[in-house]
Amino acid sequence: MSAPTGAVPITVITVTRGRPDLLRRCLDTVRAQDLPGPVTHLVVVDDDEPAYRPLAEHTARNDRGPDRVTAWHFQPRSPGDVSGPPVLSRLRNAAVELAGTPLVSFLDDDNLLEPHHLSSLLHCMRRTGSPAVHSQCRLIHQDGTPYLEARHPWVRDAEAARSRYLELREPCVYVPWSNVLRDQVELGAGPGRVRNADTSEWLFERALLQTVPFPEAYDVDDWRNVVGEDNKLLRALVAADVPMVSTHMPTLLYTLGGYSNAFRDDAVEGEW
Repeated sequence: MSAPTGAVPITVITVTRGRPDLLRRCLDTVRAQDLPGPVTHLVVVDDDEPAYRPLAEHTARNDRGPDRVTAWHFQPRSPGDVSGPPVLSRLRNAAVELAGTPLVSFLDDDNLLEPHHLSSLLHCMRRTGSPAVHSQCRLIHQDGTPYLEARHPWVRDAEAARSRYLELREPCVYVPWSNVLRDQVELGAGPGRVRNADTSEWLFERALLQTVPFPEAYDVDDWRNVVGEDNKLLRALVAADVPMVSTHMPTLLYTLGGYSNAFRDDAVEGEW
């Protein structure tokens, strides 16, 4: 089957470890995209091949046609590797190199997409000419219920989380009694600029991420301030004066409870 006129192939990158059951619904949400044209779902398994090999074999038997394809890459860890942004950044950068399409996006294995996620991002990219476009998201708990607490969940200290929520109320990133996180990226210099966008919200020109890759160096201050790979990439893109545009559509369902917002009481400083 040839791609429809004007269709641009997209690779959706998912890095996963220890959660093959969650990955099943992640695979389904990519297959269900209404984008006309080829979508390759590149699954990068972080040093956990035995747990994922049955699912990889299942997808190989059941993928239908060239417009929705699942590709697998099994990456063993190096000595000293621990879960967190340094490993994730390295794996994301490697996946960008493996992708064979001009456009790439990302989807964490515990998140879900509305059917029009990719098509709305591609429409925004074509309309604006921006090499980096992002959606907004709806915050949900792991049971699917909406997150409605008046605190920013990516801050370790509870009082600071409530303060950050109030700061983001003013530009309407948060609105009371809504679980929509109205992510935005304000360009230019100056204090107080809002720059929020999750990794799973983006559609990028692959060439851009080859020029401005995910930073791979992190320190204890990054851990204390919950500075993940999406935060550091966004800072690098802003520093490079890359024009970034939002669809203003909450097409990502972001499930809370990952390493960036599930803070353990017994956490060791510097360990994600």
